[in-house]
Amino acid sequence: MAHFSVASLTQVVLLLVFICWTPSSTGAAFSLEEEFLQLKENYIQMKQVVKTLEAKVEQQDSLFKTCFSREKNERPAAAATDSIPSSNNPSAVAINGLPSSCADLKIIGHTLNGFYSVMGSAKMESVYCDFTKLLGDAGFQKWIGNDVVKSAYSPTSVYFYVTRNSYFDTIGIPIPFDLARVNEGNAMDLTSGIFTAPRPGIYFFSFAGVARVYNGLYNAAVWSYLYLNGEIIGSSFVQENKGPVDQYSQFSIQLMLILKKDDQLWMQISYSGSGSDLHDSGNHYTHFTGFLLEEEIVASL
Repeated sequence: MAHFSVASLTQVVLLLVFICWTPSSTGAAFSLEEEFLQLKENYIQMKQVVKTLEAKVEQQDSLFKTCFSREKNERPAAAATDSIPSSNNPSAVAINGLPSSCADLKIIGHTLNGFYSVMGSAKMESVYCDFTKLLGDAGFQKWIGNDVVKSAYSPTSVYFYVTRNSYFDTIGIPIPFDLARVNEGNAMDLTSGIFTAPRPGIYFFSFAGVARVYNGLYNAAVWSYLYLNGEIIGSSFVQENKGPVDQYSQFSIQLMLILKKDDQLWMQISYSGSGSDLHDSGNHYTHFTGFLLEEEIVASL
C-alpha cells in the first residue's frame, strides 16, 4: 500500500504556489502583494486538507491491519472445532438427555452454523442450524433428513442362515437346527432354534422347507408356524384331501417385524397323518434366515 506524508504533499503545494507567484512584466506592485496574500491563504487551507486526508489514510490503514490480524487468528480456530466447548461458553447450560433440536444445541453452547445430528422421536435426525438467527426466526433450524447412525451392532452385524440335515417330526417345540452357514452377532441359537433380538429395530425373516404329507388311509397336512414371544404371528401349510397320500411339497413364510431388544422368535410344525414330517437330509431342504434391516438407534441410547 502506498503512503504519502504531509511533508511531500506540502512540497507539492509550495511548488504550485511558487509557479503561480512568479511576477509578470505587466502586473502592478499592489496587485502582486494582494495576489501573494491570496495564495498564502489558499496554501494554509490546502495544508489543512492534506492533514485531514493523511489522518483518514492512517485510520484506514490501522483498520485494515486490525481486521487482517483478527481473521488470521479466527480462521484456524474455526477449522479446528465444530463448536465452542461448553466450558468456554459462559452462556452454556446443561440439558436433560440428548439434544433434539437446534434450540437445545444453542442452550448447551454450540455457536457455529452447520449440520448437526439430533435425537428424533425414533431415529437420529440431521438438521442445519443457523445460530445467527433468533430461536423463533424462519431458517433458525432446517430439517435435512434421518441420519444413518450405527451402534456397536450395525445393521450388517446381525444376520443368520441356518439349516438342518435330518427330518423333524416333534410337535409343540421350536425347530432346532444343525448347521449355521452364517450367524453374525450370535443371535440365533442352533440347539434351541430360538432367535433373540440383540437390538431394537426392523428385522426380516424367511423360512422355507419341504413337508412330507403322508397318510395311508385319509387326507393329511403339514403346518409351519412362526412364533414371537410365544404367540403365532405367521403360518403356512400344505394339504392333500384325498387319501391314501404320500407326497412332498414346499412351504414357506416371509415377513418383516419391528422387534424390541430381547424379543424371541422361532419356528414350529404341526401335522395330521401318521407319517407326516418336516422332511430333510444331507441335501439341506430346510432354510431359516433373518437379519436386521434398520436399527432403532434412539431406543439403544
